[in-house]
Parts: sequence; C-alpha cells; structure tokens
Amino acid sequence: MVVILWGAWDQLGEGTVPIPLNGQGNPLPPNFPYRGEWILEPRMFLYVPDQAESTASNAPRFTASLNDNRDDWCFGFDSEQLATALNITTDSLFQANRHRKLTLENVEASTPDGEMALIKRYTFRVGANETSLSVQTLGQAGSA
Repeated sequence: MVVILWGAWDQLGEGTVPIPLNGQGNPLPPNFPYRGEWILEPRMFLYVPDQAESTASNAPRFTASLNDNRDDWCFGFDSEQLATALNITTDSLFQANRHRKLTLENVEASTPDGEMALIKRYTFRVGANETSLSVQTLGQAGSA
C-alpha cells in the first residue's frame, strides 16, 4: 500500500501544488559531513559526492542519512544521481535549488500516516522534467 503524504491539487485542477521548502538553497553548515545545500532545512539536503564515492561504484546511492533515530535526523540526495534522473546537469540542479525552481511535488509512503514507513517515494521537478526516487529505510535500531 502506498499513501500520499503530501501533494495538494490546486483549486483550478491544473495539477499539484509543490510542497513548501523552507530554507531551500541555504548552504549546509561548515561542520556538516557533506558539501551541498538544503532542499528543506533542516531535514532534506542535496549533496556533492566525493570523487572516490562517485567513481568507485555504479551502484545506486541516492541518499545519505545522518542521526537516524534521533530528533535531529536528516537525509540527503546525491546531486549527480538526482540531476541525471531529471536529465539536467548538477550545476543546473544546484542553480534550480537556489532559485526555488527545484520543487518537491509529492511524497508517498508505504504506511497510512507515513510514520515508520520503510519506503517513501519523493517526486521532484525542475521545469518540465520530473522524476521520482524511492528511499528505503533499513529498519529501526534499538535493543530490548
């Protein structure tokens, strides 16, 4: 089952209204473990993979996560992978993010309320180009 968490239709029925992205385009903090910008501060970011990561593998590596299972959790999308999926350059992607032309159109989850969802699908758009990326959570850490 997939549940749409966010994605409102506009009043004229001409499509969806993008999700508001507070802090979009702001640089990541200097002490942050990745280089890039916020898409939605302080939860979702766009990062530049380091060269070793970029050339070491062709395996999909769409996301990076920090502070899982803590209140200050956040995750990021690999700018090279997202740009490729949108059929634009990474420079164009960062430019679109800074000018709020990168939009998050929809978020869908595998649970009714989105809480504890193991899979979420994020739909991004830049101009006429749109792509959806699924993010899978590997499970909750903890001990009994």
